[in-house]
Amino acid sequence: MINYKKFEPTEYVMKVRKGVTVAKGKGLAFLYNTKTTSLVVVPATSMEASFAFDDVMTSDYQRVCVQGDVSFAIRNYELAAKMIDFSYRDKEVQYKAVLAEAKNRMNRRVINLVRVYVTKFVNAWDVRSAMKNQNVLANELLEAMKGDASLAEFGMEILAISILGILPQPDTRNALEAATREEILRQQDDALYKRRNAAIEQERAIRENELNTEIRVAEKEKEKREREMETKKMLAEREAQLREAKIAADIQIEEQNRKLVELQAENERRRSDAKAYDSEALLRTFTGVNPEVLKALAMSGMDSSALIAKAFVEIGEKADRIGTLNVSPELLETLSAR
Repeated sequence: MINYKKFEPTEYVMKVRKGVTVAKGKGLAFLYNTKTTSLVVVPATSMEASFAFDDVMTSDYQRVCVQGDVSFAIRNYELAAKMIDFSYRDKEVQYKAVLAEAKNRMNRRVINLVRVYVTKFVNAWDVRSAMKNQNVLANELLEAMKGDASLAEFGMEILAISILGILPQPDTRNALEAATREEILRQQDDALYKRRNAAIEQERAIRENELNTEIRVAEKEKEKREREMETKKMLAEREAQLREAKIAADIQIEEQNRKLVELQAENERRRSDAKAYDSEALLRTFTGVNPEVLKALAMSGMDSSALIAKAFVEIGEKADRIGTLNVSPELLETLSAR
């Protein structure tokens, strides 16, 4: 029976007759005899496979669930056709079943290989490191699987791997959450403690600055008082020197006054001695002279007032022998007027 078939550009077709490939390529269209010709159609697009391993053990014996996706494609179509059945069936339903079985086999091989490497890498980490190293795990898986020979035997190549999550078991997650919560609370307490310490340290620095300022002010006050005392001392010394100089000057003046007084007293004494000598000489001259003569000589040189006064003196001397003496007012006024 002769059929015509046109394939899509995403399909790699091999036309085999009697075990020999007579035509191959992407998106071919040709007539073929269904009795003598076999067709092999290999997908030429990338394929996706998802995985979730919930029993992977970490180095600290904690089970984690690793979820992700892997992208792969067939690069060697002829080698893949030898290892996996990609036979084309005329009936669409039969071909879809064959193609689904082929993809299922490829997915199983890729996912089993992913499980092997995931287990190997995760076993080397503790649970906290495994949860943090999703990107590291994806990169290491991609590098390891690209160099794996078992995939090359099937003509497949890994294009990309993404790790969606590495999740611990619920009880482990609760314990980690509790530990993390405690760590966060401890860090919060540490932050509060550090803030308090910083505030205390700042307060101490402020207080220390205030004390240093007070000390400097006290030192300045002390220096000021010492300077004032030194100034007062200098002023007192100068005042004492001035007083001493004044006292010395006063002493000198008094000494000169004393000498002056002594000199004046000596001069007065000498004058008195001279007067006494003159009087004594005068008295010696009048020794033996009649007193009446002396009186007459004395009165000869007196004025009328002196004579009247002398008359009253003699009257007073002889008052015991005078009976009555009348002095008229006119006489006293006349005498007083003189």
